[in-house]
Amino acid sequence: MTPTTRRFLVVVRAGAKSLHPQWLGAPGFARNWDLQLSAYGDRTDALAHGDLPTVVDQGTKWDSLVRHFRAHPEILDRYDYVMLADDDVLMKGQDINRLFEMSAAHGLMVSQFALSRDSWITYPALMHCPGYTLRYTNHIDCMAPCIQSAYLKTLLPFIEKYSCGWGADHTWAMLMDDPPYRCAIVDEMTMVHTRKFQTGTLHRTFARLGADPLEEVRTVIALFDNFPGANINYAALLPDGRRVGSTHVQARNGLHLVLSAPFTRTPYKVFRKGIGMLLQVFTRAGHLPEKLRYIEPPRKADAQPSGMAELST
Repeated sequence: MTPTTRRFLVVVRAGAKSLHPQWLGAPGFARNWDLQLSAYGDRTDALAHGDLPTVVDQGTKWDSLVRHFRAHPEILDRYDYVMLADDDVLMKGQDINRLFEMSAAHGLMVSQFALSRDSWITYPALMHCPGYTLRYTNHIDCMAPCIQSAYLKTLLPFIEKYSCGWGADHTWAMLMDDPPYRCAIVDEMTMVHTRKFQTGTLHRTFARLGADPLEEVRTVIALFDNFPGANINYAALLPDGRRVGSTHVQARNGLHLVLSAPFTRTPYKVFRKGIGMLLQVFTRAGHLPEKLRYIEPPRKADAQPSGMAELST
């Protein structure tokens, strides 16, 4: 591996139409991050600009990344933070610099850019909200998370088991020992998700492998007895550095979503989440995330004898 003094790494799951060249900026732009390409096609001749050797793996994004980090554990020792990005996300190189710097400065385990209003948005709680530097949240999307390398090491066995990513990403903000204020959406900068839902190569890979992302979500949620059941932005930092709590964030964020909904690509989804956030002012007042607790499996002595399950249905 090429020696580097950069503290941060971006790994992009890339195809021939990857947007990553636009992240690099003009020639001579100073990055604080290295770039590595994880190619999901047969050909790599259309892929360039990586600082580390290109990896070719035709699995899903997440099982491919797990295999890569298992084969090269020194990567997570070398870099402080790693962003694991899709190739349909449009970002600016200087913003990536800043995201890494802010994540380190605020002690974040997991972070991501806020999504611009013109993005294809799966989770409206992640859409940009004006007036904040960052919002603390209990959920980060698997699209382009920035994860502290030491923490990513602990997540690999879980990601390996639930490789679609749609289920595992619901837990990243709450699998650590002390979750409050360790996971954030950074509003100071935004990224654009450019690809319409379920139209990319990844979804064809899911179909080829017989994987069902929605079923994975249900499976992962059922593992824990204290899963919160909602995406909650529970605190935020103002530009002057002051921290505000759940009532401020949920009211302002909810109102912004309601008013912005007609101008988004998914107005009903955004409007509905905005109303939900306004209700969270009352239903989730003072919320702070807690470490997820696994549901204990039944002890053998408590398990039903063979055949009892059929009789009881």
